[in-house]
Amino acid sequence: MPPVNRITVVYDATCGVCTNAKDWINRQDALVGLEFVPLDSRKARARFPNLPAGELAVIADTGEVWLGTHAWVVCLWALRDYRDLAVRLTNPLLVSMAREAYMAVSSNRYALSRLLKLRSERELELQLRKVVVPKCETAPC
Repeated sequence: MPPVNRITVVYDATCGVCTNAKDWINRQDALVGLEFVPLDSRKARARFPNLPAGELAVIADTGEVWLGTHAWVVCLWALRDYRDLAVRLTNPLLVSMAREAYMAVSSNRYALSRLLKLRSERELELQLRKVVVPKCETAPC
C-alpha cells in the first residue's frame, strides 16, 4: 500500500462541535495534506456519493476510508503533535475507550454545540446573509 500523503475530512458543517473541531485540526501542524469538505455539499456528494449521512469520514489519497471513531483517530494521526496519541488509541486496550468517548460526543454534538455556544458554519452563513449592506446612492461608501 502506498503511503498516505493527503486526507480529505468530510464533516458536518451544520454542527458547532464539528465546525470547531475542523478549525482546530486546521490550526495544527499537519504531517499530511488536509482538505475539509462539508458533508452536505455538492462537492461531497459528487466525490463521495456512498458516504453515510451525518458520519465523520476521512478519505485518504490511497482510497482508504475511515468512519466515526476511526476517522477521528486518523485526523489525530495526521497531526504532528497528536500522532503518538493516535497510535496509542489503536491499542486494543484503548480502542474501546476511544470509541466510547467519540460516541458520547458524536451522539450529543448538537446539544453540546448549544451548551458551549459553538456556532456551525451554516449558522454563521445564515447570520451573515441577514446583514443588510447599505446602498450608497449619493456618496462613495
